[in-house]
Amino acid sequence: MAKIFVMMSGGVDSSVAAADLKAQGHDIVGVFMKCWSVEQLESLGASQDLYGCFWEDDAKDARLVANKLDIPFFVWDFEKEYKQGVVDYMLSEYKSGRTPNPDVMCNSIIKFGIFYKRAMELGADFVATGHYARKVENTYIYRGNDTNKDQSYFLWRVKKEQIAKTLFPIGEYSRKAEVRQRALDSGLITADKPDSQGLCFIGDTSLRDLLIQTLGKKEGDIVDKTGKILGKHPGAFLYTIGQRGGLGLSGGPWFVVKVDVLNNQVIVTHEGDEEALMGQSLIAKDLNWLVPDMENGRILKCEAQIRYRQDPTRCTVKIDSKKAEVVFDEPVRAISSGQSIVFYDGDQMLGGGVIS
Repeated sequence: MAKIFVMMSGGVDSSVAAADLKAQGHDIVGVFMKCWSVEQLESLGASQDLYGCFWEDDAKDARLVANKLDIPFFVWDFEKEYKQGVVDYMLSEYKSGRTPNPDVMCNSIIKFGIFYKRAMELGADFVATGHYARKVENTYIYRGNDTNKDQSYFLWRVKKEQIAKTLFPIGEYSRKAEVRQRALDSGLITADKPDSQGLCFIGDTSLRDLLIQTLGKKEGDIVDKTGKILGKHPGAFLYTIGQRGGLGLSGGPWFVVKVDVLNNQVIVTHEGDEEALMGQSLIAKDLNWLVPDMENGRILKCEAQIRYRQDPTRCTVKIDSKKAEVVFDEPVRAISSGQSIVFYDGDQMLGGGVIS
């Protein structure tokens, strides 16, 4: 019997993770992480009207599940660390014209950072999450069996030594409906609870409004590739490469092909010129490999994703200690600096980096 600290968000996935591990006879401790509050929102200078993460309700649901399972339950306050490590990072990246992935940072800094560290200090043998991912041979991360829900993409920054002490019970389920049925059969109140949307812990807060209120409006031009002014925007940092909606231009559809925060311009192209969105190579930095022998000079043939909801594309990766040069076998759409590129060999996640 192992002592396992389960990250309980108040949703159905982490509820079933706790239930399954308890049913296996383990000593389970449920923990809800408080990472965001209306006070934190206001500390950024944003209006409380933007608040869309009602942590009290989620914590209550998590506690009710823990009571049903007869396991101890705690709320750990990580607001300060979340703001500094995730929110401030996200705002800084957008301000610089990059498109960050705060969910990746949340996993790295909060869930597999301070949560993992505290759980181990309190005597945990393992931590467990509700991620749709699988662990194989105790050290490797694979896609979840439900490929439509697979979340391995967001886990590329997890360290190899942490994987050995992490469990992903939900990754073994083939369909979300099976998870919900398991919760229903166990009498868990989260069985029919809708999946959370939006950013990690921030919930339904409008990202666009949050950026405007924290970074301020800065009106500039929307131009085509020839420099012709087509319209105005409230801040170049609000846009990302490949974006189609929210441009307010007639005669569309239009797509963003470049974000120039230095000159505060958003450059767009028309639907008939989507080739301008395609690219075949990139440089990735801040690398983390989960497999051995990724030494300098190695040439790796694998697949990669540059977005969560994207089919993997075959590529060739040249690795050195500080960066990876990636060339895709065929062009990919909307390569965006700041986003994560994650490498796979079939279902096995090899590692990842940040597109620079």
